[in-house]
Amino acid sequence: MFYIRVDIIKGMNENLFELFGEVFVTDFSITGDDYKKIIDLGEYGQFETYSLFPGIVLAFIDINLQNHENVYVEEKLSSRLLMINHCLDGRYAYSVGDDEIIYFGKGDLCINIYDMTKTCSDFPLGFYNGLEIFIDVDMANDYVKQYIPDFDLIEFYELLKKSHGYVLLRSNNKIDHVIGELYHVDNRIKLSYFKLKCLELLLFFSITNFDVHENISLTKQQVKIVDDVKNELINDLESKITIDELADNYGISKTTLKKCFKKVHGKPIFKWRKEYKLEYACKLIEGGSYTISEISKMVGYSSPSKFTQAFKEYIGCTPSEYKK
Repeated sequence: MFYIRVDIIKGMNENLFELFGEVFVTDFSITGDDYKKIIDLGEYGQFETYSLFPGIVLAFIDINLQNHENVYVEEKLSSRLLMINHCLDGRYAYSVGDDEIIYFGKGDLCINIYDMTKTCSDFPLGFYNGLEIFIDVDMANDYVKQYIPDFDLIEFYELLKKSHGYVLLRSNNKIDHVIGELYHVDNRIKLSYFKLKCLELLLFFSITNFDVHENISLTKQQVKIVDDVKNELINDLESKITIDELADNYGISKTTLKKCFKKVHGKPIFKWRKEYKLEYACKLIEGGSYTISEISKMVGYSSPSKFTQAFKEYIGCTPSEYKK
């Protein structure tokens, strides 16, 4: 497992977000100046943070945790912290309360209260790219009101606290317009542009109805079943097991299993498995220890020709071409 501790020091905006690695991440560095810091996690990626306003920090996240299934965030915080998460690529999850887990993926936007949702984070695809905006509502509220007089961060925080502690907005054109441009900005205007986009996002929140909650959460038992199903599917890539058989094996309805699996991994079960097989085949080809015919059998294809066709459709070239 990969353990993270997040320290937030109220009153010292330059230290609002600092990441420290423990257990596996023993070698990390924090560099930068008053408004920008790079937190380098070595092979696990990096955080790039910008101090925008008093109490508001923007962090770009690029992490790779292929060998670690869970990330536990350990500390509770005294300050009232609002977090806005946007997923550019990969998948991310929060534990909410004792038995609720929410997953979000590419293009989704999650607004949440840190103290209610940061118990456990999960990266089911093993990597995550995106951004987070951290807002200490008590510190930032008066400053934001100078620009958006009708929007009160503290009131927004309290309303969110009374309603699950989070809101998840699925990918849509409005989110893409407000958030998407943040990822590609000329260095000469970055800080000023980030400030404008942060205020634009809060202005967007001020006219958005967050009352309707989609049924998006899973129980921990459902997540365990999905994890067990995933492990069964990848431990024997040659098996021809059906969704009906999987549902019977784990005591869950076929419909529920399909919905739960897609919520965790972002794809239908057998589309996910097919892509996993082909990506695993790439690694086998790169290893050079097996023939194409042997690899096609190892990943569950009845003939090399069917394997070659599927491989080309997904990877863009034949296995033989990939091998060169």
